[in-house]
Amino acid sequence: MTVEAQDPVGDPTRRTMATLHREITSIQEWAELQLKSAAAINDERHAAQRREDEIREAHRLELKADNQRTVETAMVAAEKAVQAALAAAEKARDQQTIASQLATEKAEKASKEQLQQQGETFSTAIASLNGGLNDVKTLLSELRAEKKGAVETVTDRRASNGQLIAGVGAFAALLGALVAALVRTLAT
Repeated sequence: MTVEAQDPVGDPTRRTMATLHREITSIQEWAELQLKSAAAINDERHAAQRREDEIREAHRLELKADNQRTVETAMVAAEKAVQAALAAAEKARDQQTIASQLATEKAEKASKEQLQQQGETFSTAIASLNGGLNDVKTLLSELRAEKKGAVETVTDRRASNGQLIAGVGAFAALLGALVAALVRTLAT
């Protein structure tokens, strides 16, 4: 039998003790439940934090992969742009070479035509000068013929002029001698 069955009214101390034991057990159960709940909550929080970290890491890796793809795409685009620029530069160089060749040929043709025109001009000028020179030769021959006749006349004239000058010189010398003699006579 139990203690309560023997004592109909019951001992308050025993009941109090039983109540306290029940309360303590209840509080212990409640505390254990709280600890288990806190542990479960903490475990869930940690699990949620791990999932969040995994999601962040996955997102970071995805962004990294996207950035890598973007960089690779940009590199491919840049390489294509460089290849296109080189092709355009090569095409422009080829066109410039053709244009330079055409300009050179045109300049050579123009120079050749100009030389031909200058040759024709010089030939015409030389022919004209030769005609003028022949005219001068003819005129010179005529002048020589005239001069030959005039030289004989001039020679005769010069001879008579020379005689006249010699006579005038002799007269001047004689006159000078007379004046000198007169001056001596007057001075004495």
